[in-house]
Amino acid sequence: MQFKVCGITSIEQATSLQAMGVNYIGFIFYSSSKRYVLEKLSLADVANFKPTDAKKVGVFVNEPLEQLLEIAQAAGLDLVQLHGDESPEYCATVRQKVETIKVFRVGASVPDVAAYESVVDYFLFDTDSALYGGTGQHFNWELIKGSTIPKPFFLSGGIGPNDVQGVQVMEKTNAGKSLLALDINSQFEVTPGVKNLEKIKIFINAFI
Repeated sequence: MQFKVCGITSIEQATSLQAMGVNYIGFIFYSSSKRYVLEKLSLADVANFKPTDAKKVGVFVNEPLEQLLEIAQAAGLDLVQLHGDESPEYCATVRQKVETIKVFRVGASVPDVAAYESVVDYFLFDTDSALYGGTGQHFNWELIKGSTIPKPFFLSGGIGPNDVQGVQVMEKTNAGKSLLALDINSQFEVTPGVKNLEKIKIFINAFI
């Protein structure tokens, strides 16, 4: 199992997360987010953070294409996570420059992912919300367990310390064959953007 910690606003915390084995470190470039990285760090700060064993992920919501590509280059991002209503054509253009994750927000049902299968590298399933994520709430995992997910995917949406057993059950399902990583955020915070590193360490160690 791999791990992504999202909503990072401190290079010191990012460095600590890499040291404890986190695979993906997420910075949110969405100004409406409580964890908007550019309120705390500059693009140069993010660029100068060069993890050797983790990948830097930039999270965007309906960002103008040219602006997204400029930020991705200036910040030295390894992956871009598209969390809005981006079209397959938009995703394909982004993917020509940087590895791409497309987010699907799951409510009463799972959105149709077929149009995105050939234009992104990874899927991410998160809880549906008017605010494009950040709910701290689970979606109904039963909706995807029986599915064949055609891309490696990240599981997101309010995952917390009490979900170890539920994730282990998910791993044994049909969808679990494609489960690449857990995306954790709000359930491991002291305040928005500030993580409880010890809590994260204990959670990761539960899967070793």
